[in-house]
Amino acid sequence: MSTGTAKSMTRLQGKKAIRSFARKMADPETIKDLNITPMMDMMTIILVFLLKSFTSSSALIQLDQNLQVPASTTHLKPKEAVPITITRKVVLVEGSPIVPVNSGRVDPTYKPQGDNGYLIAPIKDKLDLIAKREMRVAERMGHKFEGELMVVADKSTPYRLLTEVLYSCGQAGYANYRLLVLKSAD
Repeated sequence: MSTGTAKSMTRLQGKKAIRSFARKMADPETIKDLNITPMMDMMTIILVFLLKSFTSSSALIQLDQNLQVPASTTHLKPKEAVPITITRKVVLVEGSPIVPVNSGRVDPTYKPQGDNGYLIAPIKDKLDLIAKREMRVAERMGHKFEGELMVVADKSTPYRLLTEVLYSCGQAGYANYRLLVLKSAD
């Protein structure tokens, strides 16, 4: 410390000052003024936001020999939505296999109306569960449930199969969809 107006403190006086400060901090009267409720609210909101963004991430699409996505010259950015993937072998919802695809068709046993029906029951059932979850999250976040899908289909997918999948999605409340394509080199 500098000489002049400031007094120098001995080591013993320094220790006493630290102990006195520690006693004041340990006093329950001092701690009762600390309100952690706003911090807990903030952490809950952050947790819900992170769960929402991880559960419906549209950035991770794995391509393999059973999925060749068509090219396009579009300039739109992909939006966060529930991913539906139609490969040559299976239909996936959020990455989970739902129904097998054989020769561009879904087995009629998965369709309540038979071979000529459009509804594929396992897809509708899975999307009903996802829609309930998304509605709860949207309600808690103060948003409106949009019911948006991101459809990733193989370029050789028959139109009939694509129509059946989109019809089944619509029956579960998902009427808005975007078809994912690869950006061409042009």
